[in-house]
Amino acid sequence: MKSLRVGLIGTGGILSGAHMVGWSALRDAGRVELVAACDAKRERAEKLAKEQKIPNVFENFGKMFGKVDLDVVDIATPNMFHVPAALAAFKAGCHVYCEKPLAPTPQEVKKLIAARDEAGKCLMTGQNMRFEGRNQALKRYAEAGVLGEVYYARASMLRRRGAPAWGGFLKKSLAGGGPLIDLGVHVLDLVLWLMGFPKPVAVCGVAPTKLANLDYVVNYPPWGDWKRDGKDFDVEDFAVGLVRFEGGAVLVLETSFLLNMVENGLHKAMICGTRGGMEVTEGKIMTQEHGVVRVSDLEGYDEPKSHGAAIKAFIEAIEKKKPVPVPAEQTLHVMAILDGIYRSHAKGGKEVAISV
Repeated sequence: MKSLRVGLIGTGGILSGAHMVGWSALRDAGRVELVAACDAKRERAEKLAKEQKIPNVFENFGKMFGKVDLDVVDIATPNMFHVPAALAAFKAGCHVYCEKPLAPTPQEVKKLIAARDEAGKCLMTGQNMRFEGRNQALKRYAEAGVLGEVYYARASMLRRRGAPAWGGFLKKSLAGGGPLIDLGVHVLDLVLWLMGFPKPVAVCGVAPTKLANLDYVVNYPPWGDWKRDGKDFDVEDFAVGLVRFEGGAVLVLETSFLLNMVENGLHKAMICGTRGGMEVTEGKIMTQEHGVVRVSDLEGYDEPKSHGAAIKAFIEAIEKKKPVPVPAEQTLHVMAILDGIYRSHAKGGKEVAISV
């Protein structure tokens, strides 16, 4: 089989530090050829190209598509550049793997779905949590019916002091939002996937900036200091939403960069059904059997590097001409919910309808 020619767009920490595990393994197996590295900061692309022996370096993805012939691109730019880069890639005849969030709004996700279909190519969102060994095992239990009818879920990714003050995470014009877009998108996608992606119909929520601009609030030092560096912090620093689904199930989503809580951080998700429940982040399953409650711990599952596993699954889908494991239609559910929380906040927390 001919190896696929790959271009890497946005060569910062997430791509060089996480995605490259997958691309390096695929290259070493002869399944891909790393042809080009592209970053608005050329020196960053040059550094990765030197480390990985990538022959072509660009600081503009338009020029990259005009100069080299590619089959696949990996997009890991700031969020607001995902859509233009993906649209250019489809126009150039490429398959697209894109770091989460696929697009900042559901309308833009729909635009990418249409462009994908017109180009006849594959499009996959980099929701790497699905590929963690524990979560793959939990999915098998969920599909076996251990939960019964799911009617309640809770998904939390909270930081006490953990606002990423580098890059564009705190600037709405680059990120599209704060912890909802950066953290909530991860845990929401994971829980919806385990639930079997029920159809959301309505959401209410709030997404304020409560602490970021108070004089006495300081960040955890390794995360940087937006005040010292004179950077804008114009995204929310906390958000919570209540989602209603077709059939009556509900889900609570909560996320923060800054929150006055006792724990330094809290990453927790649970799913509750009529026959059992899951504590997702600890890999525990609860059932009632023979008149008693039983709590079981999952053990012995594979523990691959999740970003690499996601990229390998994407390439396998292209090679075998089968559906990608994280289709944009599922991403549309995720982004419609996040967009609904923002819309509800703008209306004082009133419930808003969701249409996917």
